[in-house]
Amino acid sequence: MHVLSLILSLLILTACSTHQLKTISSENVSSYGKDIKLDVSGENAEIVDKLRRYIQASLLTAGFNIVTDENATRLDVAISAFDPGNAALRLTVGFGAGRGSLVYNAKYTKNGKLLVDYDGAERFTGLEFAPGTQYETFRNFGGEETSTLILLEEASKHIVEQATTSGK
Repeated sequence: MHVLSLILSLLILTACSTHQLKTISSENVSSYGKDIKLDVSGENAEIVDKLRRYIQASLLTAGFNIVTDENATRLDVAISAFDPGNAALRLTVGFGAGRGSLVYNAKYTKNGKLLVDYDGAERFTGLEFAPGTQYETFRNFGGEETSTLILLEEASKHIVEQATTSGK
């Protein structure tokens, strides 16, 4: 019984996303206005484009406007690493083999003032149990396309949360 509890605990912990908030304003980013100028960068143009679209959708859903105005609050997202993982390894070996990951930095600035500096890393092994996330048990057994979508959805959710959460 103790071994089963230990295994379940390890499986739940593997669903963890790693987040480090380096700087946060005492006010919501939205208090500086609802207009956001978004820039996403990284080596993989396809992943950059997909993440940009997910972030735009999340920002619009949260009540923000996507603009090109230089006076708007800027959101700069830099993807430093992306690996969709390997579904075959997740299914056969498990225990972190075939794990997918996305590592990024998101910065909100307004007129040169740093409002939020956020490092994030989304990871999954396919066995996560994490209510309220895109980590759904059977969905995670999908291939590269499915794992990519899960990583991007989770990242966009966490990035936009930084604009709506107060540092107080």
